[in-house]
Amino acid sequence: MCDAFDLREVRLILSARPGHRRDPGVNAEHRWEMLKLACAEHPKLVADDIELSRPGESFTVRTLEDVHGAHPDAVVCWILGQDSFATLGSWYQWHRILDLANLIVLERPGHASDEPIGIGELCRLHEVDELRPDRQGQIVRLAIPMLEISSTKIRSALVQRGANARDPHDLLANPVYTYIRQHQLYQNLEKAI
Repeated sequence: MCDAFDLREVRLILSARPGHRRDPGVNAEHRWEMLKLACAEHPKLVADDIELSRPGESFTVRTLEDVHGAHPDAVVCWILGQDSFATLGSWYQWHRILDLANLIVLERPGHASDEPIGIGELCRLHEVDELRPDRQGQIVRLAIPMLEISSTKIRSALVQRGANARDPHDLLANPVYTYIRQHQLYQNLEKAI
């Protein structure tokens, strides 16, 4: 990813209080520790707690405003999966996001690429084949090999038992898996999955 767009770093932002989905079942402090562990072995991945320090629900547009406040001259790229991009029209103040960032849309395995009409129109106006490094408001798609992994599948693997259950250790970085086991996280999620 960094090489494809000559990015200095990729900041992984913890969605501290997601307003668009149900409670992830583990508090933000534990999720923050796991994010730091996941990034620790990758020099260009940086765990970012920008949403933890802000009260209220976590909204992308507010996070991007905070990023611009801290780095007013930066050209920001927001990386998201195709499945999330298809729901962009339901996001809080979604129409402002391209004023604050470029969007890099990753094609995710197992997800259809059908997009609502409004998103298709947005792409017609803003989609480019190659990002210009001096401006924001661009949308570019990136087809790179990705594993078919989601947080839902990982949580499901952590609570399932038996011969047909997928080993969650195969889906997580070793330090994150160890942290989950040490703190006995995701043990009572059967009804939430």
